[in-house]
Amino acid sequence: MFEPKVLAFCCNWCSYAGADLAGVSRTQYAHNARIIRTMCSGRIEPRFVLEGFLHKADGVLVLGCHLGDCHYTTGNYQAMNRMKVTRKLLEYAGIDSRRLALDWVSASEGSRFAELITGFVKQVKQLGPLGSVEEMSARELELALKAARAATETERLRWVTSKQAEFTDKGNIYGEVFTEHEINRMLEGVVADEVNVSKITLLLQEGPLSVKELAARTGLSPRSVLRYIAMLRRKQQVDLHSVRETSPLYVARAGGQ
Repeated sequence: MFEPKVLAFCCNWCSYAGADLAGVSRTQYAHNARIIRTMCSGRIEPRFVLEGFLHKADGVLVLGCHLGDCHYTTGNYQAMNRMKVTRKLLEYAGIDSRRLALDWVSASEGSRFAELITGFVKQVKQLGPLGSVEEMSARELELALKAARAATETERLRWVTSKQAEFTDKGNIYGEVFTEHEINRMLEGVVADEVNVSKITLLLQEGPLSVKELAARTGLSPRSVLRYIAMLRRKQQVDLHSVRETSPLYVARAGGQ
């Protein structure tokens, strides 16, 4: 019978203390979770979650202090923004976003900690092993997760992630305040671009490919692939390798990703 592997990131001041209380109180909960203690839930970056999935986790749970109770004032709000971006990365990469959860536990809520762990493990168990409900092969899954992880390292996505609260509260440098819907649209566009660029770059690191071959491997239209190739060539991250009959073959420049 399938038993999921779950990572649980717990903040030092509340949710980890809640885990301690659950242990001291001998409260029973699912044994599948591997707990990782962090100083604050706001410290959990999207790439940490993606690294967890790349290391064969079937689900990732992030637990922080209740809103308004953060030891660092706004850390849990930062966690909300970062996990919002992480969910969009997972969804665009084809990973069921139910494999990621964010919730709150105080130091006095040992029973709540146990309930959240057990409930999340049950949810992931219903989804099955990573890649099963997504109907992705091991190769497709690895490429999708690596592309999403690479996207988290790009300056553009990191900048947009950090500016979400500011744009909806104070606005940009021109005083334009964005609605939640506008922020979501902007995030989705940036996530799509950065994941697609990362996926193309990763494939070209393996060897020269044509636009048609890249389109078949990524599921993008040849026109979209050509647009990304042109952008990567301007950034000197991709070079023309050779021409096969009438089709140009491209390859990633060493150190380009």
